[in-house]
Amino acid sequence: MLNCIIVEDEQQSIDILIGMLKESFGTDLHIIASYKTVETAIIAIREYKPELLFLDVQIGNQTGFDLLKQLDTKDIKVIFITAFEKYAIQAFRFSAIDYLLKPVSTADLHRAVSKVLNLKYESGSYKKIETLLKNIYNKDRQKLCIPDINGFNIVEINDIIRCESNINYTTIYINKSNPITVAKSLKEFEKMLSDFNFFRVHNSHLVNLNYIKSYNKSRGGYVELTNGEQIEISIRRKDEFIKTITRV
Repeated sequence: MLNCIIVEDEQQSIDILIGMLKESFGTDLHIIASYKTVETAIIAIREYKPELLFLDVQIGNQTGFDLLKQLDTKDIKVIFITAFEKYAIQAFRFSAIDYLLKPVSTADLHRAVSKVLNLKYESGSYKKIETLLKNIYNKDRQKLCIPDINGFNIVEINDIIRCESNINYTTIYINKSNPITVAKSLKEFEKMLSDFNFFRVHNSHLVNLNYIKSYNKSRGGYVELTNGEQIEISIRRKDEFIKTITRV
């Protein structure tokens, strides 16, 4: 049984979440209590040492991040509940942190909690939370949490040269580091990175435009990267690519 605490400033939201958790996870979760302020939640978390937090992003005039900055998060797993804008959701995805969008759906809740239950003894969650906090408060140096068979790697987005698709796997090529292959589709990385100067030049290639050295229209069109690699540009993406690159 996993001990958990809910931190949420709206009683109706608390009641709905408790009802959903009891219905779906009855004996798997023990809800210790719920708290409506950062201050009372911190006291309770330090006393009861829960394994899981359901943490609202906006708590009165403070945030869940204000709470996390004051805690030792090494042994706590966190599921955020948020109505936040696109940027914050993107930060959660970058950090491989689970989040639920309000109003919370039963399917999304089941997915997030089941993942935590299945990874109950996983180590390193605090590193993901540290990455999330850095992404929230330092927009100029965003980091991406990339899982692998041994755990996960944290890399700066600016250091990613390109991503290459291999069916349901993606290989990420990183400046001055070894490539990382992850069981995620290239489309997932395209969604996360498109706002960070990445462009999908080909069905199999997502490229960081900052690493493009030149464009050559011969052989159907290709780009040469600063590391010497040559990446083909698909015919249907060529016009959009040229428009994009000339604006950079």
